[in-house]
Amino acid sequence: MFLSSKMRLFLIYLLLFNAFFSATATPKSVCVSEDYNLIENYYFPNDSIDFLVKAFRKGHSKNEVISIPKGSRPNPSNYLKWRYRHRHQRNFRRGASFLIPKYILDKYGRAILGRQDGLFVMSKKQMDDLLQKANGQLAFIETELGIPAGLWNNTALIRIDIPHPKRHHLRIPSGNETGANDLWIPGGKLPNGYLESVVDPVVEGKYIETVIILK
Repeated sequence: MFLSSKMRLFLIYLLLFNAFFSATATPKSVCVSEDYNLIENYYFPNDSIDFLVKAFRKGHSKNEVISIPKGSRPNPSNYLKWRYRHRHQRNFRRGASFLIPKYILDKYGRAILGRQDGLFVMSKKQMDDLLQKANGQLAFIETELGIPAGLWNNTALIRIDIPHPKRHHLRIPSGNETGANDLWIPGGKLPNGYLESVVDPVVEGKYIETVIILK
């Protein structure tokens, strides 16, 4: 049986296409097995708007959740996809961190940190990156974290690191927490792109306290 010239061209094209697809797909499958974040970052860059849009389950949106009064907002698992929640929490596998003025620790003590409804934290890696970029400049830190300019002037800052946040019920904020303000965004992201989570109160001995050197 002889094939027509058009059929032969089609088969050649199909073989070339399959060869190209196999060559380009293999590295991505390796990335998945080696580092989940690599393949996720390829499809959804960390700070892209598209990624947050794709985070919501069908029929839900950011504006929908924000419109619900604080205190009545649903659990994030009701409107965020499992894949997004899993990826978000993996960013905290090396620890969680937050900054706090020293005078607050001196005033209220160090035995237990945080409120019963949730202590807001960012990932240790992002805190490392932030402080490295700041290079001791308080104004830079305030801008990046959304702190009113000058609020922390003449104040010693303390960095708190929580090595094992999962042991303290690490979770994406629901927006019902006392610390959630008008800038809160569903999906565990700050307006400037940093990831945020909440944990249960942390007792002394389960966190590391470090003084931040400021210029």
